[in-house]
Amino acid sequence: MNGPPLIDRRLVFVLGKGGVGKTTVAAALALGLADAGHRTLLVEVSAEQRTEALFGVAPPVEEPIEVRRGLFALSVDADRATQEYLTLQLRVRPLVEMMARSRAFHQVAQAAPGLAELVTLGKIWDLATSVRDGAPVWDRLVVDAPATGHGIALIEVAGNVRDLAGSGPIRDQADAIEAVIRHPGATGIVVVARPEDLAISEALEAIQTLRNKGLPVACAVVNAVRRSAFGPADVAALRTAMAAPTAGDAARAAAGAAVAAAEGAAHDDREVDGLAHAAGVPVAVLPVARGLSPGSGGLEALSAALLASPAIRGDDGT
Repeated sequence: MNGPPLIDRRLVFVLGKGGVGKTTVAAALALGLADAGHRTLLVEVSAEQRTEALFGVAPPVEEPIEVRRGLFALSVDADRATQEYLTLQLRVRPLVEMMARSRAFHQVAQAAPGLAELVTLGKIWDLATSVRDGAPVWDRLVVDAPATGHGIALIEVAGNVRDLAGSGPIRDQADAIEAVIRHPGATGIVVVARPEDLAISEALEAIQTLRNKGLPVACAVVNAVRRSAFGPADVAALRTAMAAPTAGDAARAAAGAAVAAAEGAAHDDREVDGLAHAAGVPVAVLPVARGLSPGSGGLEALSAALLASPAIRGDDGT
């Protein structure tokens, strides 16, 4: 693992294509860190507010709200972050508020290359580096980043701006953000996939892209991996039983379901093995969640499984 285990890094970005369970993994990781005694902030970047379904509370955009003991949530809105950034730069809040009410301002802000990503990343950096009474406000930040392509654009935007800017406050801030984002002792990137050919291929591509850009990939997580109690010998015996002339319809159906479950689990294991072999980073495995609504215990079970993984805690699992 390049850098310390993921559990020891203060800032974590969770990436993944749509439908792989990226938000679930981010929430499970944040919950596990909070349960381990770290004051943790879960930052939602996309506007979909999917964490509400997991915790029963919509993360606000103004101030973090505590959704579990020691776990807080916040939604970062690009428009609001832009206003905060301009207020710091212009130091005239009424002027910024007047500009923010202008439709033309929003059109220009949206058209400016990388501006939304820069102010969003700047807000995350500000949260990660906030200090109160000489101590960090947050022990850990977990960022539920946008889907893979936009997520990578978000993480690398400070470096792009730094390369384009000549000098001045924007260059200085980009340098400061970039130093934190690229520091493998402070920051880790998690790439989430499902045990499916396309999802695994896209995860591998994302990991390679991030590495080529010098960004600190800490591990991958394969979500919703099927498990079965039946091994190859059991499957062979079940097939024999299904073919027996004395087998009834109910017995054949039960044996067929068991065989299908075992074959599904074997397929998922092959996908996980392929990712682990090709990615060159530790891989954590999460089982299929039986329920994720608040109070179901499903998220807590995933959190415990994730935090117990050697990919998260380190190679020795301690």
